[in-house]
Amino acid sequence: MDAPRASLAATRVSADGPAARALVMLHGIYGRGRNWQGVARGLTAARPDYECWLVDLPHHGESGPGRHGDRVGGLAADVVDWMAAQAVSPAAVLGHSFGGKVALAMAAPGHPPPRQVWVIDSTPEARPPSGSAWDLLQLVRRLPGRFASRDEAIDGIVAGGFSPEVARWMATNLVRRGGAMVWRLDFDAMQRLLEDFFATDLWPVVESPPAGCQLHFLKAGRSSAMSAAAVDRIAARAGDRLFLHHRDGGHWIHAESPAVVVALLAEHLPRD
Repeated sequence: MDAPRASLAATRVSADGPAARALVMLHGIYGRGRNWQGVARGLTAARPDYECWLVDLPHHGESGPGRHGDRVGGLAADVVDWMAAQAVSPAAVLGHSFGGKVALAMAAPGHPPPRQVWVIDSTPEARPPSGSAWDLLQLVRRLPGRFASRDEAIDGIVAGGFSPEVARWMATNLVRRGGAMVWRLDFDAMQRLLEDFFATDLWPVVESPPAGCQLHFLKAGRSSAMSAAAVDRIAARAGDRLFLHHRDGGHWIHAESPAVVVALLAEHLPRD
């Protein structure tokens, strides 16, 4: 008997009528699929031949733990399992930030690769843990585990040096239990995921994409998620299966400038 497949929550977004092709979209750490609703709606309006599947990765949103371990490769395997269980055969898989590395891992040997993988402001490189997501994890671990209100948690995150916008977004992960607001996120799992993200080297996939698969990287101009060395290394190898797109924007380019992302995808996603 086959092992049970990972049960992931997902939302389907489509224009009216049937869609010939599918795009699976993977969010970043601490996020959920609905973070990409704006882009999904814009894309399906521009390209009604596509439906978008907004997946909650394991430990995020409405999804529970996966069955392949709290690693980038484990989450990639969980998404592959979910696609098989749902009979979703995407023309492309897209991931942002942490989800970008998960998407890239889906093109590693051992998985049937999609025709395109889109890596949105993420990196294939391994490096020491750093950056805003890592700093935010350290901060929330120092805060109380229970709050009288969502605003109390937001104030604590802002006091720790983050913007009100980031604090409000992070606070969407709070739920009310027993008269208090508590985190729905398992921060031990978040730490394992981030540690593996920084330890995982996916340059072999970038430098030798699987046959029949294109890799598209989107570098946001005002973000440091991709190091200058990584950008140069990708640019040096760009060709018929590896593409590097530069667009103005910050790390959250899909939320700040969804039309920019929609236009890029609408132009380059497969049409046959």
